[in-house]
Amino acid sequence: MNTLTETIERFRAKQFIHDFSIKDNLLVSPDTNESFKPEDVMIERTGRYEGDSNPDDMSIIYGITANSGTQGILIDAYGTYANPKISEFIKSVPVKEKSDNQVKQNS
Repeated sequence: MNTLTETIERFRAKQFIHDFSIKDNLLVSPDTNESFKPEDVMIERTGRYEGDSNPDDMSIIYGITANSGTQGILIDAYGTYANPKISEFIKSVPVKEKSDNQVKQNS
């Protein structure tokens, strides 16, 4: 079983090197100073991490590629702790590959 950190490192090894966040309904990359609308990006991979002992450990990781070629990850809590801004943005993003990297962790 992998930890959240190991899952992130696995995504990094697949060239998802930037950290994305959501600001003003846009996906932003502080590293590259780019911002993207949902139609400008694609979810290439997803991964889910579940910690049984602590609900704060439930996360979903998105491996995202922008039309500019920038690749990175966006992490959100899973379930009731999900960030509504991230959830709303992600609903509009096309998905290339769904949940090919699901990961479960027992803590």
